[in-house]
Amino acid sequence: MRVRLLITFLFLLNIGVSQEYSFYGNGIINRIFEEDKKDLVIKNYGKSEPFIKLQQPFTGYGQFLLRNKTGSYILVDGTGRIYKATSKSNDTIYYSRIDSTHFYGYNGGAINFTYHDTVFSFGGHGYWRNNGHLRYYSEKYHEWDILPLNEEVPATNELYYFDRLNCEIYYLQIPITNAATNISTKGYAIYKLNLKTRKNEKLGKMNDEIVNLFPTKAVYSFSEIPSLKAVLVNFDGANQYLFDFINNKSYKLISPEIQKLFYGNSKDIRIINTFEINNWLYYTKSNDALMQLDSVKITMADFTPMNTGFYEPERENEWKYGIVIIGILTLGGIIFFVKRRKKLKTKKEDQLDETNGIGDFKSIELDLIEKIYNRSLEGKSYSVEDINTALGLSKKSLEIQKKIRTETINRINHRFKIIFNTEDELIERIRLEEDRRYYKYIISEENGKKALRI
Repeated sequence: MRVRLLITFLFLLNIGVSQEYSFYGNGIINRIFEEDKKDLVIKNYGKSEPFIKLQQPFTGYGQFLLRNKTGSYILVDGTGRIYKATSKSNDTIYYSRIDSTHFYGYNGGAINFTYHDTVFSFGGHGYWRNNGHLRYYSEKYHEWDILPLNEEVPATNELYYFDRLNCEIYYLQIPITNAATNISTKGYAIYKLNLKTRKNEKLGKMNDEIVNLFPTKAVYSFSEIPSLKAVLVNFDGANQYLFDFINNKSYKLISPEIQKLFYGNSKDIRIINTFEINNWLYYTKSNDALMQLDSVKITMADFTPMNTGFYEPERENEWKYGIVIIGILTLGGIIFFVKRRKKLKTKKEDQLDETNGIGDFKSIELDLIEKIYNRSLEGKSYSVEDINTALGLSKKSLEIQKKIRTETINRINHRFKIIFNTEDELIERIRLEEDRRYYKYIISEENGKKALRI
């Protein structure tokens, strides 16, 4: 009886994960499916017609339509769920769920994007706190993983721009309160996350003239405009602005043709699902279930510059507090240097020891890397039997040995590529000359030093 129940449960679970959704004649789904060389993200707000109609408890959740060279994806906000376009037949495109996420409610309002043709998610809120975690989805293992940053800055998708050329995300941090500590962040701060170095940097505070738009006019929608390297924001039907994070500039929309798109009408029909390609702003209408695309030309000629920049850089505030800050830092620095020098040195050495590769690889993986690397430095290699012994597989069946050995090496190589932005394999497989059916394993000195932080 128990066996039957287990089989039934696994069968139903498999059906739930692999459920297929079909889109017939859907304009925006078809267009994104065809844009095989474009890196696109389209946000579908919870109050709009969703891309995928899900059952409770996921009805009303916002959704994101993403595209990169590996395919077309739909993400469900705050759930970790990912659906991928698996096939197309005539005018119908089929999406299937590909993740194995069990928990949800942690990363609502996250910034979802693709980088190196991998789906990423940054920040979000849920479970009593806002977070600043950088997560990526592994299609190989059907699960999410996390990458360390220099500091955690709580972030949401209130307003952001992804500079794909320089691999940097600019984002707005709104005032938030940590429910666990009751500590609040003040003001509207502008940050930049460099994806290559994985470092957050505070650029400054949003100018008061721009801030005044937020309390009185809730952000209705915004769209990245890559051709203009800026973000188009619609606060209400009569106020639209273009914010340039990179060059710290702001503009007001003056084009009547584009403005009228945001007015809506008495039936509350409005434009949604906006995105831009080659100076054309594409959109669908809220009353169109098939989401047929329309477009309008958009250039810098449609905007007029504002008298103020988008934000006030940190350096512009320094003169206001210069004397006080210098005095405090100088006095504090002397006291800290004299009385805490030894303690600081010890603490720094301990931190270096703690972060020496352990945060990037699991202990058993790190142990295997060290053993193969040390053997390689001696001009020797690691055999299949050596790896089985290192992983504690010697007494397992050949089938299990092969499965775990392959998965471990693939996982190590995959994480190495993600962490160091490289296409190199950390653990290299080389066929034995005396018997081509078998491999030997080595790690180059250069890659070994990277992985072990030598």
